Amino acid sequence: MHETDIKKLFMSVLEHPRQNTDATRQVFSTLVRSTLKYRDDMLASEDIVVTVDDVRVCLGWLVPALATGNMPDTENKVHMGLLKLWLEDLRNA
Repeated sequence: MHETDIKKLFMSVLEHPRQNTDATRQVFSTLVRSTLKYRDDMLASEDIVVTVDDVRVCLGWLVPALATGNMPDTENKVHMGLLKLWLEDLRNA
């Protein structure tokens, strides 16, 4: 998964002018940085390749997790690790 693929995925949400705000860009910037760091860490430490599909799955879980505080029921360590990292980084942003 290349950095450009990740950026394209996040930026596709900003195609609608109402969503293209400074606050949204700041959140996406945080998510992109976190995702790239996670991708690099997983490859270096566990030889696991994080894919665009992994990121898409987590994006589907992000808003519900933020809204309810509930985490998805999954045993996929890549997905859960990325989601937890995003939630932590967004809370600290």
